[in-house]
Amino acid sequence: MPTTVLARLREHIEPMDRGSRYEDPVDAVLRERGLGQVTGGGSQLSESGELEYADIELELANLDDALSLVIDSLERAGAPAGSEILGDGGLIREFGTLQSVAVYLDGVSLPDDVYAGLDFDETIRTLTEAGGESSYHGYWQGSQETGLFFFHTDAETLFDRLEPVLRSLPIGQNARVVIRPRFDSPQIRTVRMPRHQPPAT
Repeated sequence: MPTTVLARLREHIEPMDRGSRYEDPVDAVLRERGLGQVTGGGSQLSESGELEYADIELELANLDDALSLVIDSLERAGAPAGSEILGDGGLIREFGTLQSVAVYLDGVSLPDDVYAGLDFDETIRTLTEAGGESSYHGYWQGSQETGLFFFHTDAETLFDRLEPVLRSLPIGQNARVVIRPRFDSPQIRTVRMPRHQPPAT
């Protein structure tokens, strides 16, 4: 009998991006092998409106044969460490290899000219170039911060690449940076970027 499971991805990812990054590839490989299909998806919001995780519902013709295929497909697409396959009885298996650095840009307290001169797309391009190809996974717009989400096999290495760029960018001032090896890691730490010093008079 077919088995229904959830793949829970521990990252902020919008529904359209979830479809193109994860759902479409895993659905294609399952259908190609005759092992199942994607049947739905959803997201859980935090109190701030940021997505805490995304779920993909999967109907698998044979759990033993399909599970490794699903996990391999999701990990190749960039699944974060601490993601889970869940069944009726709870956790079936953890998966995911990538660690995250979330950059929360200050949207309210910087000088007006910083916001007036901001090229958001160029900021993302510059940070992605520093973080590495495919490191950028998306953004979240809050009332006081804008979150940019980057991934790498090692969060500290990724932060080392992003930090000097953030320090140099006007919009990087006062950014709150969360370095997260996995969603529930005790090694999660937060770094606040400094404000630029005004020129001496």
